[in-house]
Amino acid sequence: MIIPYRDENPPSSFPILTLTLIGVNIILFVVTATTGGIDEYARRFGFIPNAVLNRPHVLLTSIVLHANLFHLVSNIWFLWLFGDNIEDRFGRLPFLVMFVISGLIGNFTHGLFTFFQSDLPVVGASGAVAGIMGSYIVRFPKARIRCFFLLVFYPIFFRIRAIWFLGLWFLAEFLYAFLDPGDFIAHWAHIGGFAFGFIWAYGRRDKSPYPPGIGGWNN
Repeated sequence: MIIPYRDENPPSSFPILTLTLIGVNIILFVVTATTGGIDEYARRFGFIPNAVLNRPHVLLTSIVLHANLFHLVSNIWFLWLFGDNIEDRFGRLPFLVMFVISGLIGNFTHGLFTFFQSDLPVVGASGAVAGIMGSYIVRFPKARIRCFFLLVFYPIFFRIRAIWFLGLWFLAEFLYAFLDPGDFIAHWAHIGGFAFGFIWAYGRRDKSPYPPGIGGWNN
């Protein structure tokens, strides 16, 4: 498994909203884990496709719930890795709006590709975080991502441009969605969120010019 641990793309402002979203997700995970467990909250607030007409609010509430510690850590890690630059580039309110809509569209996409027949609850910020990743690949395709993977017990460190790292991630989600649809991961939610974030960033003006050597396609 390739693990990204840093991008060479420092923001010009403090990512207060990104950190706030991380904090909210951590607090709600602790609350759910200590007051009945995630199973109970997933039934009440998770997105269940075949019940969405009776409980439309779960399209939103499911975004801030996580199934386990690994699920939480992976989402907030990618949120931290890519969210600070998107918040910095577009401003806090547009960033928050994009995050929420990406999560909503991710859930809806998952429901659409299950024909709104599934009775399994979906939880997690993955669709919303994927929207940030989709925005990042548009605005910072040349940014370098520092990664590593373990060769047995020996770590191999390398750098890869965002367009390749995020592009391969998106391709992998498509492959998993078709080849392993029963792995209990909502890959279509990731795909839907990513696609919205990509389109959203492509159609917006930046708050500030591209920094030289890092940003857009024409560098």
